[in-house]
Amino acid sequence: MKLLKNTRMRSLTAAFAFAALLALGGNAFAQEAMKPEAMKPETKKSETTKPDTMMMPEKKVDKRKLTTIQTASVDVGETKNAVEIRYLDLPWGRTTFGYIENGSDSANKNYYATRNWPVAHLRLATAAKFQGKTLAPGDYAMIITPKDPKTKTAMKLAVASFKPAEPNGTFLVPGNVFVEAPKDAMTIAEHEVSFASGAPLVEQLNIWAGKEGKTVSIKINYGDRTLTEKLTFQ
Repeated sequence: MKLLKNTRMRSLTAAFAFAALLALGGNAFAQEAMKPEAMKPETKKSETTKPDTMMMPEKKVDKRKLTTIQTASVDVGETKNAVEIRYLDLPWGRTTFGYIENGSDSANKNYYATRNWPVAHLRLATAAKFQGKTLAPGDYAMIITPKDPKTKTAMKLAVASFKPAEPNGTFLVPGNVFVEAPKDAMTIAEHEVSFASGAPLVEQLNIWAGKEGKTVSIKINYGDRTLTEKLTFQ
């Protein structure tokens, strides 16, 4: 009987001890759960603070700064590259060119409406005639002057001789659409011009040269505007 009694007492003691451990463990768990760190919400990987590159706006590219020097040339008789035209592949600017055509630019204090535009560098390896004037072999700037409503003067194109700063040099500068005409440029011939509209649109200035008989045509195509000038040779 004593053995049975002792066994029951040991069982009760063990049960009491186990219950006490559970109670202590439960309190510890509750205390851990009340810590500030445990109360923080779980941070999802998609909610990190790294910038979302897909939402960042793309930087606008100034196409004017990407312009490069282009060349068109044509042979005359046995003279190779008798006519050579260099120009910048300017991006088409309908509004800006409108200022030149109309001679009015209130948005920019008449900057474009009064600024001469050296559109191309013409080089002749042999003499030619333009608008009844003789052009000796050498370098010329083709310069467009905007229309002037005050003097009732139409848009003009001038061919002005100049001397490059270095052999085979040019006044054109890649990426600089505001390049000025050479300071020593001297007008040889000038006449009123009007660009025709309605041509297939081109995104950049394009100048083409072609020969037919003793005449070389120089076609300027800017946006949907075109202008053709002619040189005659002996």
